[in-house]
Amino acid sequence: MNVFKIGPAAAEGGIAISPDSVWLVVDKSGSLARIDPKNGVIRQTVRVPPGSYNPIYDDGQIWVTRAEGSELTSLDGATGAVLASILTGPGPRFLTAGAGAVWTLNQGDGSVTRVDTRTRLVTQTITLGIPGKGGDIHYGGGMVWTTVWRTPLSMIDGASAVLLCQWLGPGGDSLGIGHGAIWLTDYHAGTISRIELGDAIAHCKGGGL
Repeated sequence: MNVFKIGPAAAEGGIAISPDSVWLVVDKSGSLARIDPKNGVIRQTVRVPPGSYNPIYDDGQIWVTRAEGSELTSLDGATGAVLASILTGPGPRFLTAGAGAVWTLNQGDGSVTRVDTRTRLVTQTITLGIPGKGGDIHYGGGMVWTTVWRTPLSMIDGASAVLLCQWLGPGGDSLGIGHGAIWLTDYHAGTISRIELGDAIAHCKGGGL
């Protein structure tokens, strides 16, 4: 095991992995570090807006949300050059990619913004009514899934960007999609639930809860 003396700028910061680098925002002034995965050396530092903390890699680009603003920054994954600054809903932090888009969960008003990865333009804003800190968002099974406390799951169609279902009740904190299932944590209960992905989609399309 190797431990590198590089850390995230915020408690809910994220890490992006591109074909040749690891990307991490290392301070609150917006220093996005491009890290050599073999030795932990910072090969490049790119400036993104202050208050940006969460990057992902998709479609040859690095995408970084500005949680302390209303922006999504796109960078070239090969050169690190800034390609675009895109206006989102307020307080975007967590984000995912799928169906030719990047999707931001906006903590300020509980909406989701869809940004086309090719044009880098906002194509839809989906109102979910789930504002607040924490939460998570992932893509799987052709759907975009979000979670926040007391709204453990919302399901958005990845093709039409239409909200199809919401499940209300206790629980909700973070989620992952894999092994044919949705993995959903309940921070307060200290549990993780496994929900069959196909069952959730079928239940929703059959009328939901």
